Amino acid sequence: MVETAAIKLQQVARSVGLKLESVQATVELLDAGNTVPFITRYRKDQTGGLDEEQIRSIQSEMNTARQLAERKATILRSIESQGKLTDELAKKIQGAATAKRLEDLYLPFKPKKQTLATVARNRGLEPLACEILDAAESCADLDARSADFIDPDKEVASVADALLGAGHILAEKFSERIELRQKLRDILRRTGKLQSRKAVDVELTDEPVTEEAKPEVVAQEPQAEKPPVEAPSTTEPADASQPADASQPADASLPADASQPATSEPTESQPPATEGTPSEPEAETSAETPVEGASEASPTSSEEAKSESTEEKPEAADVKSESVESPPAKVAVAKVAKEKKIKPSPSKKLSKSQLRKQQAFQKKLKAFADYFEFDEDVRKIPPHRTLALNRGDKSKILRVKIEFDREAMDKAAEELLVPTDHPHAEFLRGCVKDALTRLVLPALDRELRRELTEKAETHAVKVFARNLRNLLLQPPIRDHRVLAVDPGFRSGCKLAALDQFGNILAHETIHLFGKSARVEKAKQVIIDLIDRFSLEVFVIGNGTACRESEEFFSNMIDEELKEKNVAYVIVNEAGASVYSASQIGREEFPEYDATVRGAISIGRRLQDPLSELVKIDPANIGVGLYQHDVKAKHLHTSLDEVIESCVNYVGVDINKASSALLSHVSGLNQLTARRIFEYRRQNGPFRSRDQFKAVPGFGEATFVQAAGFLKIPGGENPLDSTWIHPESYPVALKLLERLELSSEDLRVKDHKDSLSERITQLDLGVTAEELGVGALSLKDILDQLVRPGRDPREDLPAPVFKRGVLKIEDLEKGMELTGTVLNVVDFGAFVDIGMHDSGLVHVSQLANQFIRDPHDIVAVGNVVKVWVMEVDHERRRVSLTMIPPGTKLVERPKRRGGRKPQAAEGRPKSGDQEKRSRPPRKKTQGPRGKRPSKPTYRPKPQKKPVVPITDKMKAGAEPMRTFGDLAQFFQTKDSKPGSKDDSSKKKKES
Repeated sequence: MVETAAIKLQQVARSVGLKLESVQATVELLDAGNTVPFITRYRKDQTGGLDEEQIRSIQSEMNTARQLAERKATILRSIESQGKLTDELAKKIQGAATAKRLEDLYLPFKPKKQTLATVARNRGLEPLACEILDAAESCADLDARSADFIDPDKEVASVADALLGAGHILAEKFSERIELRQKLRDILRRTGKLQSRKAVDVELTDEPVTEEAKPEVVAQEPQAEKPPVEAPSTTEPADASQPADASQPADASLPADASQPATSEPTESQPPATEGTPSEPEAETSAETPVEGASEASPTSSEEAKSESTEEKPEAADVKSESVESPPAKVAVAKVAKEKKIKPSPSKKLSKSQLRKQQAFQKKLKAFADYFEFDEDVRKIPPHRTLALNRGDKSKILRVKIEFDREAMDKAAEELLVPTDHPHAEFLRGCVKDALTRLVLPALDRELRRELTEKAETHAVKVFARNLRNLLLQPPIRDHRVLAVDPGFRSGCKLAALDQFGNILAHETIHLFGKSARVEKAKQVIIDLIDRFSLEVFVIGNGTACRESEEFFSNMIDEELKEKNVAYVIVNEAGASVYSASQIGREEFPEYDATVRGAISIGRRLQDPLSELVKIDPANIGVGLYQHDVKAKHLHTSLDEVIESCVNYVGVDINKASSALLSHVSGLNQLTARRIFEYRRQNGPFRSRDQFKAVPGFGEATFVQAAGFLKIPGGENPLDSTWIHPESYPVALKLLERLELSSEDLRVKDHKDSLSERITQLDLGVTAEELGVGALSLKDILDQLVRPGRDPREDLPAPVFKRGVLKIEDLEKGMELTGTVLNVVDFGAFVDIGMHDSGLVHVSQLANQFIRDPHDIVAVGNVVKVWVMEVDHERRRVSLTMIPPGTKLVERPKRRGGRKPQAAEGRPKSGDQEKRSRPPRKKTQGPRGKRPSKPTYRPKPQKKPVVPITDKMKAGAEPMRTFGDLAQFFQTKDSKPGSKDDSSKKKKES
């Protein structure tokens, strides 16, 4: 009976770098059904004060460990059912630390499809393969022994057929050797380079390409290298011959070209990506880093995306290697038209839809032009570049493959698998080459591409999550009446006047462009709305016609509204259209159409960003890095965690929150949130936290998890407006008695200073012990008594309110500006400085020192001071710097043990090598290239008591027992009076 592998918490604690006690307590709390926000805030004493990130890392490691344990149990049951499970193998499987090691151990026993090796076994050729491998005497004459296996009934018609089948069996055996795969992995990672080339032969042009001149993309089969005569054939399809992946379903995340040998020309591949690739801001604004910026260009509208998806049809699997030629007449016409510059006739022009497709295709070509001849070490390629190559590969613009040192792999495999004195060494070498080309290298290629993609996706999700968190935690602008503006050209601008609570007062549609009469009418509508509802701020969405609308309202502020205290601010409107057409939007504002709901969403994003943005799928908020190339499930899981974290970090006013916001509270789900919303609508606002239990489905367990995060400002109990959990109310009341206060004093705003003085006089350790509460919990309770119901967003800087507008013609080199960070990516930050396009601050210009991660310096929503470095008027790109002019740059610290910089004359020539005074380098590599292990402490062995020799031993009448007895004999002999040692001792004493 196979036992389930036990999970060792010591390994989990070691991997996350935390104490075992904290990890064990956290795991127990998670297994009991507690949420991460609840454990973080209300179970600090049990976990030792772990923060949310640490708890989530423990949760992730435990999930990984449990999945590995389940996989071990499945593999053990599979091998046991085959009758091949031994104690040694079971011990190796149970001790496998990684999934890769586990799958390597399972590979020889994995159920396989019909492969060439299984066919050969069914033909009875496995004994021949074993005899060849073992160099049996019966197989000394290989041809004669192979003739014994000829059987026409089993389709073994000749000696060549027998040897071919035996070779297939040996190739499969070789491919399943763990040490071989590990060696080849090391060589692949050390010498591998990710290479991309242009996959289509189309010239970059701004002119539409006619249908006759449009090139045809032809996939070519890789030309497999022919094996030696005695080696088995390599014509088996990869999907039928690869035992490693035979029993598993096809992984959509694997590139298609990875299934081919890495040494051959790959077909057009399909790397992991989701459908639809909306435009990234980097593609339009990056001036400092053309590679990163250009790599992210993509269609900017759903119509373009649709045209691309229809353009990229999957090619047939049986495409031949012969090129498909265009009809001769068409080629001639296109050639003459090109040479003589004849304008094509109208009948041969593309239709509008075809023209849009072609323009989108040309845009893609320009975006990926930097990758048409690109090579980079797989150990050094950054994540965002991996995703860019995957996108180009999926778009069939690029051919991406991994190049490596094949000779080194062949040599390492032959040294490991083919003994030099083997009588059939040449035959085995052919089998090794076949195993590498047909079985091992395609699998390792897929594995490495998958690892690079997973690493890049994980990084992209982290970038998105960090930016999303900063965006959600933007401080709310309370007590401001706003006029929300959803800009537009043809359909006009939608206006929505909102009061300080986000309730809609009025809505209008105006046209800011066109005839002067329409413009004047628009101004009059705006002035009328401001006068009627005392509006203070224009909130403009940053979508289409944003900058034109900004200029319009800026001019109004300077002229018509000069006497009124009005300003404007630009907010990110990403996802507003999604909300306006969503079920949530229709339920909130059923009486308004989608355009008005979009304007309302834009205005509320200034008043309370968190409450409004949680109504939108986070993937539609454009603060990510290649978020549309990441697996949707992984992305949504991570972003949902971010939203949950932010909502519970800020807390929720239960009498104002929408059902969408309530659904992210700890312990609640969409159904419970909907019931709370309906209960509030039917019975009025909640007056106390105890009233939560009256909601259907709001049980005791839900109450424990959620009550602390649901606040009731102005309720019956003043503690209900604080972060103090109801389970800690008795402790809080006792503490207030010691401080000579009551709970009603918490409503007084001026008690903060006096209460702080009294708290400083308390001994927290003694007080916590007397009250029977943990020290960390007591500290949190005291903080809430000083600042009850504090919103953590209040400490963050507010958004910038502007009154003027900036044009690219106004920019000059060295000009100082103030802007808002819109997005932070690996290669820098995009800053809104009031222009149509954002400016880029490259990572090298964020500070006057080396910066590895831009997130260490800036975050989404930060207000920063920048200086103009360069202005590209043609491409409308602006390069910015956050380093003040004249600041001295700090040199990057040298790597430890790194090479010192050479003198100005350059490196010494080869003949001057002996002139260098370099100290000898210490040996840092142990045997077989491994680093020496750290010295371990070993206690000194205790000396055994010396047993003196007997007189008979001294006289020679009794034999000595040990060499120690012999040493005693010579010592006593040398120490006799008159001996040399005795005389020397006397001299020393004198």
